[in-house]
Amino acid sequence: MLSPGTDCTTDCVLFDLDGTLADTAPDLVAALNSVLSSNDREEVELTTARWWVAQGSVGLIQKSLHMTAEEANSSPYRQQLLDAYASNVCVLTRLFSGIDCLLKRLESRQIPWGIVTNKPARFTDPLLGQLKLDRRAEVVVSGDTLCRAKPDPLPLLHACEVIGVKPSNTVFVGDDQRDILAGQAAGMATVGVTWGYSRPVEAKSWGARWIVSNTPQLIKILGI
Repeated sequence: MLSPGTDCTTDCVLFDLDGTLADTAPDLVAALNSVLSSNDREEVELTTARWWVAQGSVGLIQKSLHMTAEEANSSPYRQQLLDAYASNVCVLTRLFSGIDCLLKRLESRQIPWGIVTNKPARFTDPLLGQLKLDRRAEVVVSGDTLCRAKPDPLPLLHACEVIGVKPSNTVFVGDDQRDILAGQAAGMATVGVTWGYSRPVEAKSWGARWIVSNTPQLIKILGI
């Protein structure tokens, strides 16, 4: 058991995946560029496209090809992107700086941790296997594990049920507003991180209990 702050006892920590634990943008944008190139479209820079990653495959197609969300969702380019990414989920992807140390600190204190992501299991499972997180996480809830995904609280509540902890004694860490909304709706303490795919100025408006810009700050908050 750990006690972040002075009024919050925490039995478990749950994390978002993309933009929180792992920097998946390089592989996602590489897949996007392979689709753009094969269709004689102009490729995009990683420094620009990484900010689209939080919006998923629809957002990547929408932004790069100047479509509406509806057009991007039904576009054949989107399926091409998904297929390209499925073949290369962990070529350039790495854990963010300090994440492995943070997870080891939780494990050494026997604090269970898990992953709740909107990423479909088709991509989540092989990615976690290659990052060697699949056997370390106490629970993994993908975007299609249940009938609803974040910002609905159901995936977070399910994760707590699997681990056997109370939502009120759980901290949820994420890099997008949907993470904070889901955590709040589940009755959890929430931490927004700014090293992912949302700009720091956006994070200030989410209403998270804490906002952190690096893993040492998160480690301090969690008291580990």
